[in-house]
Amino acid sequence: MHKALVVCLAVTFMATACASRGSSDRVASVREDSLEAFMGKVRARQERARPATGAGPPRAATVEASDPALAAALLLLEAGATPARHRLVAREYLRRDVLDKAHEHLSAAVRLDREDAGAWDGLARIWRDWGLPHLALPDAYRALYYAPDSPVVHNTLGTVLQALGHAPAARSHYEMALALEPTAAYALTNLCHGWLLEGEASRAAAACRRALTLQPELEAARNNLALAHATAGDLDAVFDTLDGTADPARARYNAGVVHLARRDFKAALAAFEAARTLRPGFREAATRARQARHYLYEERTR
Repeated sequence: MHKALVVCLAVTFMATACASRGSSDRVASVREDSLEAFMGKVRARQERARPATGAGPPRAATVEASDPALAAALLLLEAGATPARHRLVAREYLRRDVLDKAHEHLSAAVRLDREDAGAWDGLARIWRDWGLPHLALPDAYRALYYAPDSPVVHNTLGTVLQALGHAPAARSHYEMALALEPTAAYALTNLCHGWLLEGEASRAAAACRRALTLQPELEAARNNLALAHATAGDLDAVFDTLDGTADPARARYNAGVVHLARRDFKAALAAFEAARTLRPGFREAATRARQARHYLYEERTR
């Protein structure tokens, strides 16, 4: 049964399984340039592949009107464009999940300074999050070229390589990030996720425990640790891990997923209903509750 549980948990935790450093402002710049001809061809390909801006997150005009931090960043940019100010605007758009506008401003940053490793790193993460890791890879390597000693850059490159299926190479960059920043919980979480993908539950659990020791509120690490326990068939440890989450409603929801995978529909329904009580309007919990109620009815009327 625990194989079905692993699959179910993997789907449930997909959105938070892979952690990535949020800020690119810490990335250092390093002089020297090469790869220009190659990068010119890559950027042309990237522009053709860039997703349309008409769908998805809230439109920029609405966000600009309602978000004081974003409006302030844009006002500062109007006073004089610099790479750092474009990165600041991009960060505010990323906070609101407006990736197309963030991409525009990071692209403007590298036009002003081709050696802006932070902007290249941010562009790589956007391509990765758009589901185009093959287009993220050149930007990730460009960031590494200009900032070879940045743990953030190594971590981002690791996530891109992981998405492309290059597990050993990804792991080496997570480990390099940790060598540069031993307290990098985000890199430990990604290392944990990488070990999970390779079926190494004990190594994954060890990495996630270290991440949670450093950053107890890190949800991605907690979810990965639960998945590692599920992979090992230790259901008690799965529940203990999920109960430790900082979000009680999410903890009950995650427990419901485990019960559902085990076909304990009564316990699953109770957990999903508890999640809805703790967080009114919790749509995922309401959907799962209906599913559990349906299965429970079918089970009782057979």
